Amino acid sequence: MDLRDRKRVEAMRRVQAAALDLFESRGFDRVTIEEIAAVAEVGPATVYRHFGSKEHVVLWDEYDPQLFLAIAARLATATPLAAVREAFVEALDRHYAEDAERILRRARLMGETPALQIATAANLRAMRQSLVELFLEKRAAGDALEATVVAGAIVATIEAAIAHWVAAGGRRKLRQVIALAFRRLDRLTRPR
Repeated sequence: MDLRDRKRVEAMRRVQAAALDLFESRGFDRVTIEEIAAVAEVGPATVYRHFGSKEHVVLWDEYDPQLFLAIAARLATATPLAAVREAFVEALDRHYAEDAERILRRARLMGETPALQIATAANLRAMRQSLVELFLEKRAAGDALEATVVAGAIVATIEAAIAHWVAAGGRRKLRQVIALAFRRLDRLTRPR
């Protein structure tokens, strides 16, 4: 990232941190974009420009573009399941130590807040579709149905792992729970 990108990400993280504090103390539905902007010391237009909605202030994660690049790179030599698992675990190894608390706070809010559950479902559908397109582009799936089934299983596995991690209070490292969930999925696809 260049200096401009780093400043943008820093501003977005500051806005998200202010929003998380407000949402946890007052409830998601009782907080406005204007209040988030005031606490983060930015204008409301900045919040709307960077996030578009209050829901996306919580859902935003600066690592997603990097994650998809890592998955794409691995698809040359790995199955879709292995490529996604390895990319997720590597990303978590790099960023988890500094971001574990923020990741857990966001995940808790997503699980507890109806508006965020709806936005999360839409986000997961978009992730699934992006994986389908990536698998087809990289010829990692035989056809669109295979790509859709594999992407759906992967997204469901990630969703289940995060829910399990949150329910356990984040006591284990998220990378361990993600890796375990992918091992369970992989085991289902092997003959007995």
